[in-house]
Amino acid sequence: MSFKTSVPILSKEETKKFIKQIDLACRLLDAQVLKWVVEKFDLHELEDSPEFLKDAIDKLEFWKKKESSVQIKTVGSFETKCIACVFGKKVNGYLVSYFEEKPDGFKVHYERQFAVNFLLKEGQLTDIAWCHSFLYKEEMEQVQK
Repeated sequence: MSFKTSVPILSKEETKKFIKQIDLACRLLDAQVLKWVVEKFDLHELEDSPEFLKDAIDKLEFWKKKESSVQIKTVGSFETKCIACVFGKKVNGYLVSYFEEKPDGFKVHYERQFAVNFLLKEGQLTDIAWCHSFLYKEEMEQVQK
């Protein structure tokens, strides 16, 4: 979901700060921090803000909904590109590696990826959305070969 505006909603300086803080919230896997950032930059009153924040819970806090114990191993970022609505545009991808402890005592390793699309006009934020159609890290490595 995106804020769907074509006019800048933040200055260049505020856009840089906003992107850094959204990146931190994504790395922390914390939807409450993301909500705080959106509110701090007065973007919470935009039309699609509630849905963007609601989707953040599924993207960032998926591990809290697991029935078994989850241990986050790493959260990293990678460069990727949108392959649908903003074809070819660079988006910020995140890779979460985690272990899920099964009832029999085994730990199973999983990876989960998600991406954020920041639309900028002359360095100013005009839109932010969860990117649902991006190249996964392995696909980006294949493209770059």
